[in-house]
Amino acid sequence: MDNLNLLNHRVSVAFSSYLQQHITLDQFILQLERIEAQLKQNNSQSSLWFKFADDDSLATTIPDLKKDLSDNRNREFTLERMREAINLENELFIYYS
Repeated sequence: MDNLNLLNHRVSVAFSSYLQQHITLDQFILQLERIEAQLKQNNSQSSLWFKFADDDSLATTIPDLKKDLSDNRNREFTLERMREAINLENELFIYYS
């Protein structure tokens, strides 16, 4: 499991674009899937996942984000976690494993 700090900027830009409603949910998910596809060239069994804070105990995957952002029950909580992760320095952790 590697922390992919080099991708942090690209993922943060995608998060920000979605949060500011510059892109749709489908476009947001597609951007994340493209990043993941670039990583899968080396290991097709792994997937991209996120932690939204140092103390976040969940492993949030791209399908998790899509599901949570599509579901009114989890949407606001997930949006808030995303906002906090990109607005606080070093709070968005990106992994590929």
